[in-house]
Amino acid sequence: MSYSKRCWLLFLLLVVPGVAGFVFCLYYALLDWAALQKAYTQFERIASTSRDQSTLFIAEAKQNIHRINLFADVVWALLCAVIGAIGIHGLCVNNSNQK
Repeated sequence: MSYSKRCWLLFLLLVVPGVAGFVFCLYYALLDWAALQKAYTQFERIASTSRDQSTLFIAEAKQNIHRINLFADVVWALLCAVIGAIGIHGLCVNNSNQK
């Protein structure tokens, strides 16, 4: 396989999906971060005003749902960044025999 074909394959199969996946997951991570901040504010308000245990547990569960979603989004973003980095590394490493 020629060097230019190998570069295009690396670019199309690793770099483009890695960067696209990173941007996609990071976008949803930022949305989940905003939702987590809102849920945590609501949890603090309920914790300071309510004495009802079940209401407090429900508010904590909603907050934990957003924490788990944010964690998953960031993990996927990091995995996509690693895939893109592998492709960029493959493009940067020059094999002088194939040029």
